[in-house]
Amino acid sequence: MGCEGAEEKTGEPGKRKANRLVDSKSPYLLQHAYNPVDWYPWGEEAFEKARLEKKPILLSVGYSTCHWCHVMERESFEDEKVAAFLNEHFVSIKLDREERPDVDRVYMTAFQAMFGQGGGWPLNMFLTPDLKPFFGGTYFPPEDRQGRPGFLTALTQLEEVWRTKNEEVVGSANDIHQRLTEHVEGLQKLSAGKEMVTPELLEAAPARFMQGADL
Repeated sequence: MGCEGAEEKTGEPGKRKANRLVDSKSPYLLQHAYNPVDWYPWGEEAFEKARLEKKPILLSVGYSTCHWCHVMERESFEDEKVAAFLNEHFVSIKLDREERPDVDRVYMTAFQAMFGQGGGWPLNMFLTPDLKPFFGGTYFPPEDRQGRPGFLTALTQLEEVWRTKNEEVVGSANDIHQRLTEHVEGLQKLSAGKEMVTPELLEAAPARFMQGADL
């Protein structure tokens, strides 16, 4: 599926046609404006498409000077086969963590809680149409490597699970969301009298989550 509003914007000689990111003010999003992936910026247009078409969301988070973000773009997001699969089976959202640190923090905390790892960028989270995470990772290699699935392998497996075990995936995402919500509420109580949860408390959230999680 192409970007309806961007088909006439070829922009760079010899390059592909622009996608929806071409009008962004973010340097990071602009770096992806000529990917064959039908990227959406974070916003209601993407959310509505996912809801209407009942597709999972790929939320890919990074920033302009992130080395592995550029590597994954070159290896996977510029790949026509990967792009075609994403465009058919997912709604793909690109997010600049420097532009939306609030959204980045939510999903980085979710990743850390789900996998018990420190995380990093690029952060690639797979969400239900109502934005609840059910799987995630950081850098994916282009092909299966040393026991790690390549990006297209992971996409293929996730699409199959979403299609054949949808109720289980949604149920798991709801459970993850509930546990995260409970722990955020607990952190708010711990920081009573303050308007914001401190970074130290947020960093402690994954350990507390994992103590009661059955993932």
